[in-house]
Amino acid sequence: MILIFIKFFHYLAIVFSGGVLVGGGLIQAVYTKANKIPDINIANILKILGYLGLFSLIILWITGILLSNIIYGGFTINSAFTLKIIFAGLLLGLSIFINLHVYSSNKKRLPPNKNILKISTMFSRFLIILILLCVAIAFN
Repeated sequence: MILIFIKFFHYLAIVFSGGVLVGGGLIQAVYTKANKIPDINIANILKILGYLGLFSLIILWITGILLSNIIYGGFTINSAFTLKIIFAGLLLGLSIFINLHVYSSNKKRLPPNKNILKISTMFSRFLIILILLCVAIAFN
């Protein structure tokens, strides 16, 4: 029963983190293409989405560690899984960096650097694709 509970929260965190990445990325892309800065309400939404994404990634890590230990006895599953862990670590680090950047910008009452956001969004999408590819290979 505990395994089902952990898997449920793992899958729920996958849905949340993916939704945040897509939703936040689309909002940011629209403003970037229009060469405009989001107003305060949209900036607050992006900040909340960033926090939700980071929280989802942390839940993914916690439940993923539990699942890999319960099912496989640790992280030494195969090389594709090892790459997935590395890419997931990079994604977590990027999410922390972006959240700190947005928090710092809000505190200074300045808009976040749109180049940093654009590059990080593109890199996040790339990492998600690599993670999903490695998962597909690791658990075929």
